[in-house]
Amino acid sequence: METNIPIHFIDMLKRCKQSSKEAVENLEHFSDFKKYMHIQRPVEEELEKHINEAYSSPAAQLILVCGGVGDGKSHILSYLKNKYDFLNDENIFYLHNDATESFSPRKTSIETLAHVLHPFSDEGLELNSTKNMVLAINLGALNNFIDSEEGKSFSRLREYVYQKKILESVIEDELCADDHLFKYINFSDYHMYQLTEEGPKSDYIKGLFQKITQLTDTNPFYQAYLNDLQEDKESSAKNPIIQNYELFQQDDVQDQIISLLIQSMVKEKLIISTRALLDFVYNILVPSSMENLNHTQILDIVNNQDFRTYTTCLLPFQLFEKFDASPIHQAIHQINPTRLRTEKLDDYLIEFKSCKDGSELFEKHITINQLPYFARSLIPNSPWRNQLDKDQKFKQILTKLFVYLYYLIPNEIHDSFKDNTYQEFMRYLFYWNKKDISKLSQLYREEVSQAIYKWNGEGSSALIYVQIGQPQTQYYALQKLDIEPYIKKNDINPEKDLYKFLPMLTLNFKTKNTHYIDEASIPSIDIDFSLYALLIRIKNGYRPNKKDKFQFIKFVEFIDNLSSSSNQSEEIIFESKQFGKSTRYVLKYDKTFDKYSFMEM
Repeated sequence: METNIPIHFIDMLKRCKQSSKEAVENLEHFSDFKKYMHIQRPVEEELEKHINEAYSSPAAQLILVCGGVGDGKSHILSYLKNKYDFLNDENIFYLHNDATESFSPRKTSIETLAHVLHPFSDEGLELNSTKNMVLAINLGALNNFIDSEEGKSFSRLREYVYQKKILESVIEDELCADDHLFKYINFSDYHMYQLTEEGPKSDYIKGLFQKITQLTDTNPFYQAYLNDLQEDKESSAKNPIIQNYELFQQDDVQDQIISLLIQSMVKEKLIISTRALLDFVYNILVPSSMENLNHTQILDIVNNQDFRTYTTCLLPFQLFEKFDASPIHQAIHQINPTRLRTEKLDDYLIEFKSCKDGSELFEKHITINQLPYFARSLIPNSPWRNQLDKDQKFKQILTKLFVYLYYLIPNEIHDSFKDNTYQEFMRYLFYWNKKDISKLSQLYREEVSQAIYKWNGEGSSALIYVQIGQPQTQYYALQKLDIEPYIKKNDINPEKDLYKFLPMLTLNFKTKNTHYIDEASIPSIDIDFSLYALLIRIKNGYRPNKKDKFQFIKFVEFIDNLSSSSNQSEEIIFESKQFGKSTRYVLKYDKTFDKYSFMEM
C-alpha cells in the first residue's frame, strides 16, 4: 500500500468521490490504491484469456473491447497492463483506448481510428503483421466507424461485427470464419449483478463494499477510521460519519443496499459504473452538511450539533432522502420503502405515533444491539421524549427512521417490503437467459397472452378488439385472433449463476395456421420490467390508457403485427353496446363468389 495513507477517515473517504483524481483512469498508471480496490470480474477473465491467446499466436489479432461509457474498460486494461509486461511493449501489443480521441486536430476520430487499425484493414491483413492490438471502443463509435467511408476498407472486420451481432442486443457465441483474426468482448453483455434461481445478487458490489469495510490491516479505510477513534473517542461517538461507517460494516445492511441498487438498475434502467458506485458510498456515509470539509471542521459541527440534526445525518437518511446527490440516489428514491404499506407495518406506525416513547418500538423490532454507537441515540436516556413533545416534525423524522431501519436491520425476517412483480420478473429473466423454456409457460400462456387480448378491451373466445377510426363508447370492432408462442428450443445453460445475460425478455408469438416467410418475420416483443409490471396489472383487471399506449408503443405495434397476420381481411365483428345490452354482427368476405355478407351473430 501507499505510505502516505491519509490520517483522517474523511480524507480517505474523499478518494471515493467522483471528482477525486482516483476516479480518472490512465492506462500508464495504476496506483496502489487502485490495486487494493481492484476486484476481478468475469468480463476481465474473458478479456485476459483473449489477450494471452493472442500473445501465444504467431499471427496478429485484433481484440475489440466494446461497451458503453464508464463501464470499466479503461480500468481493466490499466490493471492488465500493470500485470503483464508484454502489454507495455508496443512491438508486441498495441493498446488503443478511447476511440473517440483524435491524434491530430486535422483528423476526425474516424480518420484516426482508420489509421490506427490499418494493419487490420483488407490491405493491411495481406501483409501478415505480427503485432497484436487491443482496441477499447464504445459501441456507438464502432457503429459509426464501420458505416463510414473509411470503414469500407475494413470489409472483413465489418463482416465479423455483423456476424457476431456485436451491435445488437443479443449474446452470440457461435464461431465465424474470422475468429482467428478478430476477438471481441462486449462489456454491455455483463452487468454489476448476476442472475440466480433464488434471485439476483452481486458478488462485485459486495466485494467493493467489503474492500471499504473489512477489518484488516491492509484496508486503508479501516485504518483511517481507527486513527480517528483513537484520537478522540468522545467526538467519534457523536460523529455520524463514523457511525454510518459502523452501520455500513454490517453484512445485512450491505445486502439490503445491494438489493436496492439492483432494483434501481432493473426498474429504473440505471447504468451504474464503478466510479459512480464509489461516489455513492461516499454520499451515503458523508452528510451533505459535511461535504468538502476537513477533519477539524467536521469535529466543530459534530460537537455543536443537536439531536435532530444528528438524526438526519445518519445513513438511512443519506441513502433514501439524498435524492439530489446522484442518479443512483434519484433511482433509489423512487423505490423508497416509505412509499409501501402493509397491514403489519401500518400497525407499527400507528403504535409509534400513539406512544410517547418510541424507543421501545425500535428495541423491539430493530436489531440495534449490534451497533453500540448507533444504538446510543435510540435508548430511553436519549433526548427523545422531551423533543417529541415539542416537535411533531421531529416525530415524523423518527417515524421515517423506524421504517428505514425496519427495512435495513429488522429483528426478524419479514416481507413487508416484498415486491412480488419484481421477484417474478427476475425469476423469468433468469430462466429466459438460461434457455430453460419449461419454466416460462405461465409467462407466455397467461401473462403476455392475456395482455394481448385485453389491451384494447376485454376480448373473449379468441377475439381481440381492434382500433378502427376514432375511439368509440358505443360501437366496437373485433376480429378473430388465435395465437400461440413460437419457441426455438436450445440447450439449457448449465451455469447456476449467470454473469453474462440480456436484461430483457424477447418473446415470439405467431398466429395459428399462418405461413411466415422466415423466422425474422414472426412478431416479437422485448419485455423489460416496466412493461412486465403493466402486463401484470392488465392481467389483474387494469385497462391501459392513452399514456400507457404511447409509452409502450412497441407493444401496440407487436399486437398490430399479430392482428395483421390473421383473417382481418376476411372477417370482422362489430359490437354494439346500448343500455347494458350487447349485440354482435359479423362482416364476412366470400372469396369464392367475391362478395361480402353482414349478419347478426
